[in-house]
Amino acid sequence: MIEVSILFELLLMLLLGKILGDLVGRLGFSPLIGQIVAGIILGPMILNAVGLSWELDELSNLGILFMMFLMGLSVDFEKLMQENVYRASFISICGGLLVFIAATAITALLGFDLNTALIVGIAFISTSTAIGFMVLNEIGDNYSNVFKTIMAVGTTDDIFAMLAFALYNSYLASGGLDIRDAFMLFLLVLGFIIFILKFGRSISEKLVSWTVKMSNEVSVITVALIIMFFVAYLSQNMEVAAVTGAFLAGTILARSPFSYKIITPKIEAISEGFFIPLFFVYTGARIDIAKMVGSTPLDLYFVKVPIDLFLFLGLLMVVMAGKYIGTYGAALISGGYRLDEMHKMGLAMTPMGEYTLVIGLMGVTTLGSVLPGIESVYSVLALIVLFTSIIAPVMLKKAYEN
Repeated sequence: MIEVSILFELLLMLLLGKILGDLVGRLGFSPLIGQIVAGIILGPMILNAVGLSWELDELSNLGILFMMFLMGLSVDFEKLMQENVYRASFISICGGLLVFIAATAITALLGFDLNTALIVGIAFISTSTAIGFMVLNEIGDNYSNVFKTIMAVGTTDDIFAMLAFALYNSYLASGGLDIRDAFMLFLLVLGFIIFILKFGRSISEKLVSWTVKMSNEVSVITVALIIMFFVAYLSQNMEVAAVTGAFLAGTILARSPFSYKIITPKIEAISEGFFIPLFFVYTGARIDIAKMVGSTPLDLYFVKVPIDLFLFLGLLMVVMAGKYIGTYGAALISGGYRLDEMHKMGLAMTPMGEYTLVIGLMGVTTLGSVLPGIESVYSVLALIVLFTSIIAPVMLKKAYEN
């Protein structure tokens, strides 16, 4: 029997998340801002109406799987390989690597454990393409060079972030690596991903086609979910991380003739109606600004600044600057863009989003025992997502006005 308190917490999270998410969306920002704010209001920091519990942790983790599955369903690998793949990959590597190095370095220099610093760096590899897409769609820029490039870069960003997290997860499981081990691990993870993409697509398409002939649309969704959980299970057993498997399961179903008409709309309804809002609201509930302000002070001669607050300010600057500089510089080197287009692309790549929260929360819920200080760091990550999701759209709109 489900506890009454859990039911009431779910009611409050979905209700306030829906209200604030829709309100923020009407103001021209991403709904995730409103959902995170709803969590901050309901969480221990303000109303204390929603607590941190094992049950909500598990539901939030399920939300991550559904969100990654839905993202995978939107990725068409064959089309990506045909359009802008080399240029997009180059831009992703430059921006992601620059931010990874800077974020990892600043976290480690402030005294955090190296493993914690590494997951912070990995969390910022991927950009929130949804925010850039939303702004450009609102402006009416759906066909330009800028739009096509950031959509491609957003996809390659996601792939590199998932690969990096899979490598990191395996690295922790093995207890350390040398260069040879790291290379072998990279080949193992890459081989697993290629195997799933190559053989999983044909098998999944046959299963879905057979289900359509033998049954109905509801059964197709059941088969799609079976595939998602099976590939996630395989990934977790391979020490690649279940979220990577959920993403891969989405990609192998993305080109199915039944994906656009049946699978994606229904998975989207399940995910965006329940699991994804729950994930973002619960993320907000985990934010504890009071703990950040009360963290160990860092003596800067003239003033003492709480270390978590200093980490937040430092990461906010290096993440936004790193993404902008990396994107602008890579676009300049690859050629084919005007200066104003490179400026717009750089701004579009600065907001952090879903992957930052997913990787951060995976660190808290599944790796917390081996990552000292990750709980307080997660509050910092969530606040950076919140701030960049507000700042970046404003700057991008200004760039189009000039």
